[in-house]
Amino acid sequence: MTNDIFKVLKVRPFLFMMVSEFFSQFAFNMQNFVLIFIVYGITHSNTAVSGIVLSFTIPAVFLSLVSGVYVDRWDKKKVLFFTNLIRGLLLLFFLIPNLHVGFIYTLTFFIAVATQFFIPAESAFIPRLVPQRLILSANSIFSLGIYSTILIGYVVSGPSLLLLGKNATIIFLSSLFLLASLATLLIKPLTKGNAMELQPKNNGVSDLKLEIQEIFTFLSKAKKVMRALIAITLAQAIIFTFSVLAPGYMTSILNVQIESLSWILLAPAGLGMGFGALLLGTIGKRYEHKWLIKVGFIISGVIFILFPFASKVTSRAFIQTLNDFLPNFLDVTILHLVIVLAFIVGFANSLIFVTSNTAIQVSAGEGIRGRIYGLLNALVGAVSFLPVVLAGALADLLGVGTVITAIGILMLLVAVLFSVFD
Repeated sequence: MTNDIFKVLKVRPFLFMMVSEFFSQFAFNMQNFVLIFIVYGITHSNTAVSGIVLSFTIPAVFLSLVSGVYVDRWDKKKVLFFTNLIRGLLLLFFLIPNLHVGFIYTLTFFIAVATQFFIPAESAFIPRLVPQRLILSANSIFSLGIYSTILIGYVVSGPSLLLLGKNATIIFLSSLFLLASLATLLIKPLTKGNAMELQPKNNGVSDLKLEIQEIFTFLSKAKKVMRALIAITLAQAIIFTFSVLAPGYMTSILNVQIESLSWILLAPAGLGMGFGALLLGTIGKRYEHKWLIKVGFIISGVIFILFPFASKVTSRAFIQTLNDFLPNFLDVTILHLVIVLAFIVGFANSLIFVTSNTAIQVSAGEGIRGRIYGLLNALVGAVSFLPVVLAGALADLLGVGTVITAIGILMLLVAVLFSVFD
């Protein structure tokens, strides 16, 4: 499998895809938290942060299924080019001075609309760039690229706002999207597009309904794909929910600046995701996908339950005894423990995402893969909507720690349900 990793990297279309992905995902992930920081800085409200997250998720509910149909019809390379270009241009509107929070939500919404076409096109494009025997390794590298850019983007987001200011940060993000758009021009797929992509249908309403119906007919027979869709949907919904709570967790529980979120939570989680993706790329074929997914949910659930109680753990006698033997600069604190927990939860999430994406890409053919990812985005948006709305309000009412603990319990219940209905 290690040799497969190097073989994938030698495939030029996939390599150019990774270059484009680096710029695009770096900009996308950094943009998410830059906007969260901006809104939280203006309002100091968890509920207001929910508005940003909802601005990203609402388009997924209403557009993703339809966008997946059109992505299957269109040239995916062109879709990637134009969606990156559009997002880069839309970001420039954030340079307008004294933007109202409502206008920030509106711009974020339109960026999310473009993203609904980008995501299914990017994920569905991979099998056309590498031989099928290398798809697991390609997904591992692709996921590693995403997690690496999550790491870099999240780490850079806070310091960038502090050091460069809002306007310079926005210009930087816009430039990254434009570079990603240009990089897609270098991609030359190994295989031709599917029949719909080469000879599109008349795009009528009846065709649209038929193509949507084909998704559910396919899923009724493909249990692996159905399981993968459910796993990614639930995991992503939980991540969205936690992103609403993260600023409050930093300020109310850890008592540190919100900009520290980058290196205390996000960077370790990104490293954990990257490590997990790399590990799966080398040994992932030895284990069943459904087993890896359940382990991922169990580990994540335990870690989320521990997050609010990190201060109590560091006050235990064994930690105090350990610190007596360590130099002062090595003393174990709550921040050290949270960093370790964040790394572990990142690793656990890679077990869910990498294996689930591989199951979808191997089992779903070229003619339906875009629609499957469109449905996935719609499910993520629909399932995330209520938790994201409630998370901010419940955190303001009951406390951030209580809501995070509830998230952990929910993840453990998901693992149990996967075992019961396996």
